[in-house]
Amino acid sequence: MRIDAIDIKILDTLLDDGRASVESVAERIGLSPTPTRRRIRRLEEEKIITAYRAEVDPEQAGLEIRLHVLVKLQARDRPTIEKFEKAVHETPEVQSCDLLTGQYDYILLIHLSSMKDYHRYLRQFLENNGGISSIESNVVIGNIKRTPKFAFLERMNK
Repeated sequence: MRIDAIDIKILDTLLDDGRASVESVAERIGLSPTPTRRRIRRLEEEKIITAYRAEVDPEQAGLEIRLHVLVKLQARDRPTIEKFEKAVHETPEVQSCDLLTGQYDYILLIHLSSMKDYHRYLRQFLENNGGISSIESNVVIGNIKRTPKFAFLERMNK
């Protein structure tokens, strides 16, 4: 699907405020509500817009420890990979998991309330996943930038 400058304005508006009404989006982008609604619906149907969510501050919710955990598997065979990925899906502490190239196989983003909770989580996770070769944990001590916006939106229009 090709998106144009108006679609990009709609996406930028909804990334700023996912609860914005069609009327307020239309006003901000300089279009009437009916074509704006039609464009939003098309962006949803084409899976450009996949969901509308609330953004929760983990620290305010009591999850003060954020970690990036690098995981290396012992083997890269299908059973080991499937077992690990199934465990990740079943673990609510894991907010995201990305498959990597390079020295490690995966990077997990985990939010917990304390280092004690992380130690408990790590032992339980390792016990349930014998296929892990190594783990490197990196505690996040501060955030420099976090944005829901994507730079590629402008390039998609070319």
